This record gives sequence, C-alpha cells and structure tokens, in this order.
Amino acid sequence: MFLNEFFKFEVMIMSEVTAWDSAVGFDEFLETARENIELMKARFNDLMLNESEEESIRSIQNQVKILVIGTDRCNDTAGIVPILARMASLSPNVELRIIDSDTNAGLHKNYRVNGKRKTPVVLFLSSELLELCRWVERPNAAYKIMNEKNLSLEDRRTELKRLYSDPEIQRQSFTELLNMLIRADLLLGGK
Repeated sequence: MFLNEFFKFEVMIMSEVTAWDSAVGFDEFLETARENIELMKARFNDLMLNESEEESIRSIQNQVKILVIGTDRCNDTAGIVPILARMASLSPNVELRIIDSDTNAGLHKNYRVNGKRKTPVVLFLSSELLELCRWVERPNAAYKIMNEKNLSLEDRRTELKRLYSDPEIQRQSFTELLNMLIRADLLLGGK
C-alpha cells in the first residue's frame, strides 16, 4: 500500500514538472488563444487594486510558481487567469504559467473534484514544483449564483461571462487567490 501511494506521489510530481516545462506565460497564452482574448486583456487592465493589496503581493518573500490548468474557451479560466497574471506582474517572486487542459487531459485527470473535471485548476507550487495548495474552478460567490439558477449550457456560458465582468466577483476572485498566494508563501516560511 505504501509503495503504491509513493508511486502515485512521484507520478504527480513528475507530471507537475513536465506540465511546468510545457506551460506558457500569460502573454503567450493570449497569443495562442482562440477565444476570450479581448475579455482577458480587459480584465487584466481593469482590475482595481488598492495600495494595501499591491503591497501584500509585493511582500511575497518566497518563490511561488502558479500553474493554471485551463483553456481559453472556458469562461472560468478567462475570468481567473487575468487576475493571476496581474498578481504575478506585481511580484518578482511570483511566476505564472498556463497549460491547456484539453491537450493535457492526462495531467488534468489528476485534479478532479467529486470525480468531475473542473477548469481551471490553479496550483500554487514551490520552486521545486511541489504543490503547496490549490484553487479550483470559480469563486464562492459565483458558485452560489450559478447553483441558484437552472440554466441551459449556453445560458450558463453567458451568465459566467457576465459574472466575471462584475467588479464584485472580480474582487472575490482576487481575494480568494491572494489568500492562497499568501498561504503558499507562509508554507514556505514567509512572514
């Protein structure tokens, strides 16, 4: 039993190393994107951060790598990646890379939630590419709103685009992701 768990852990570490090496930065992600390009650019530029929030990001003491498993056609990914990119742009200790979940389905299957594939999966990693913590799919407020509505698949897509353009959803997304970043830094010995 122990050997099987160790092997599974080793495979996941190797997957993360391979994924990190294959992943691209935000600018390259935008260059190769097929959908939501202008939305992601606007969300990056429009995210309003106060001095305290910017200082929290700049005060990250340890190297934290953020790997997003997602796709440009996913509205949740298009809502979250620009926020992470903005955070990474403020700290030399934070690096963001994105890997396509469709072409890397084998990797993505390691991060199912309740047996289902969710996108995006945001992994906060050490400089050695060990997982420190993760965030999946969407902020709590968006889950609440989406769960309260009985929408068709197309209506869900439209509603998610609208939600991620809402400044309150952007704020909650930012807050949840910032808390994960700070937690990752603390796990690495930050103050």
